Amino acid sequence: RDLRNATELRLRSDTRNALSQWATAMHEVQAYDRTILPSAQQAVDTATRGFEMGKFAFLDVLDAQRTLIEARGLYLDALAAATDARAQVERIYGDLDALGGSAQP
Repeated sequence: RDLRNATELRLRSDTRNALSQWATAMHEVQAYDRTILPSAQQAVDTATRGFEMGKFAFLDVLDAQRTLIEARGLYLDALAAATDARAQVERIYGDLDALGGSAQP
C-alpha cells in the first residue's frame, strides 16, 4: 500500500509539473503567434520598404531579418517545449485526444 501511495504521489506531482510546463509553453506559443512574429515580420517589411526608398541602410534590413529569424527560432523552441510537456502527460494518461477531443492545458 505504501508503494502504491508513493507511486500515486509521484504521478500527481509529475502530472502537475507537466501540465504547468505545457500551459506555460502554450502561452508562449500564442504570444509568438499573435504578437511577436507578426511584429517582427512587419519590422522586416517596413525596413525593406524604407531601404528601397533610401530611408534606411541595408544593415537596418539585415537587423530586422535577424530579429525575425531569432523570434522564429524561439517560437520553435516554445513549440518543442509544449510538445515535450504534452508527451509527458500522455505517458501518464495515454492519448489525450482519445480521452476527450483536442486537449489543451
